[in-house]
Amino acid sequence: MNKPTKEKQKKSPFSRIMTKGQARTGYKPTSGDLLMQLSENDHKRIATLIAKWLETDNPRKR
Repeated sequence: MNKPTKEKQKKSPFSRIMTKGQARTGYKPTSGDLLMQLSENDHKRIATLIAKWLETDNPRKR
């Protein structure tokens, strides 16, 4: 019987960069969760602000 071969899944270049960066900074998932809680999910507020800017920049397009 043939042994099953384990094929490595190819990672995207972005994934490799992120993995390398996380190793350098000592990133841990628990630290990431804590940072998201401390930032209070600022990405949502930033997206809202950008949407407002776009509305005021081009009011005729709506």
